[in-house]
Amino acid sequence: MKNMFAPRGRSSGRAAEIKVWVSEHLGLGENDLVSVAELTCHEPCCPPVETVVTVHRDDGDRGSWKVHKPMSEVCEPDIIDALFSAKA
Repeated sequence: MKNMFAPRGRSSGRAAEIKVWVSEHLGLGENDLVSVAELTCHEPCCPPVETVVTVHRDDGDRGSWKVHKPMSEVCEPDIIDALFSAKA
């Protein structure tokens, strides 16, 4: 069984970059929280690894989006597509 809490190399810098993209495109404030995680999926018809972005706004609103790629492969257009293609 893989350790889901083990460090995954250079993804922390990538997570910071993704957080900036999300904050800019959603117009988030300094009190809003963005989290980015790379998860392994074991469900049928699910990509083996996906990047999940979660936003917790200061006013209590929340949203979650998935990009069906490892964090290292996520680019800004992927984030824009995820944020604006489907409702959070």
